[in-house]
Amino acid sequence: MQRGKPCRALPTLKCQTFCQRHGLMFEVVDLRWGIRNIEATDHLTTELCLEEVDRCWKTSIGPAFVALIGDQYGPCLIPSRIDEKEWEVLRDHLTARPSDLELVARYFQRDENAFPPTYVLQAPGTGEACEPEEATLTSVLRSGAQEARRLGLITQEQWQHYHRSGEAAGTPLWRPTRN
Repeated sequence: MQRGKPCRALPTLKCQTFCQRHGLMFEVVDLRWGIRNIEATDHLTTELCLEEVDRCWKTSIGPAFVALIGDQYGPCLIPSRIDEKEWEVLRDHLTARPSDLELVARYFQRDENAFPPTYVLQAPGTGEACEPEEATLTSVLRSGAQEARRLGLITQEQWQHYHRSGEAAGTPLWRPTRN
């Protein structure tokens, strides 16, 4: 993984000094360094960043933490996976709008190998202009999730999957640490 430029701010240096004094390693890494804006909206980019954080937690022999610092959380992305039951709820609310249902069905395919079954967001085909359609897809999914939440058919947590930025989506970044 390519590492970003370390922050040279005084608080960072103080943290480094403190950690060194206690035999700990302090490292500043910008997981988004080198990622162009067009790549930042790709749902796989966020997944890769979170997998890298997960790998670091698994290989660390001591406590570890992550801090998201800054204001660049990225746009609200389409969820990369939708649980089958959640998918069915959304689909049922889109049947009254056939063009919306067709759009969602075109972008999500059922993963027969997943357990429990999920619907996976498909990458746009080569050369497809996807920005306007992606905005429509986001709006359609949000609308369906909003209605399903209002009716109590999905949880608040499920609803949030349609309203999170790319950096907040996916696996939560807080977990109990081992000692």
